[in-house]
Amino acid sequence: MTHHPNQEHQQGHLPTSYERMLTRLRERLAETEDGGPRLAQALEEIKRAMVADGELTRADADRVGGALQRDLEEAGAWLADRSHDQPLRDWLRMDLQMLESWLWDAFSSVADRTSMELRGFVTTGEPSLYHTDEIAGPGELACIACGRTVTLQRPGHIPPCPGCNHTEFVRTAHRDTP
Repeated sequence: MTHHPNQEHQQGHLPTSYERMLTRLRERLAETEDGGPRLAQALEEIKRAMVADGELTRADADRVGGALQRDLEEAGAWLADRSHDQPLRDWLRMDLQMLESWLWDAFSSVADRTSMELRGFVTTGEPSLYHTDEIAGPGELACIACGRTVTLQRPGHIPPCPGCNHTEFVRTAHRDTP
C-alpha cells in the first residue's frame, strides 16, 4: 500500500472542518431563530459555501456535514426523548471540563434546536452506528463487540477499538439506556 502524505494531511483537516461547520451552523440558526431554515437546509447551505470558498471539496463537505448532522440528530433525539430527563452531558458521557466552552456552547445550542425540530416526528429510537475512520463529535463511544469505550474530547476520527480492534461503536449513553 502506497503512503500518501497529502491524503493524510487532507484527512487531518476534517475534524477542524467539523468544528468550523458547527460554528457556522450555530451562527446561521441563531440569526434566523424561529422562521429560519431547518437544520438540514442550513447545513446544506453551509456545505455549499465552504465548497465555493475552496475550504473543502464537495466529497469532504458531504463527509463532514454527514457526520455533523448524524451527531446533532442523535443528540437532538436524546434531548427530545421525554422518557428520560437526562441532559445532553449524559449523552456525551464525558467530563464537560474537558470540552472547550465554545465547542460545548455551539454543540448544545444546535442540538437543542434539532430536538425542537424532532419533537413532532416519530424516530426509530435506534442509536446511530459509528465506524472507525469516520468523523464524530465529542463524547464517549462504546465498541459493540467488547464494550470498551473510546472518548473523543473534540471532533476527530474514530479509532479502532483499543480492546479488540473492532470498528463499530454506539454512543455509550444509548448502550446504557433500556
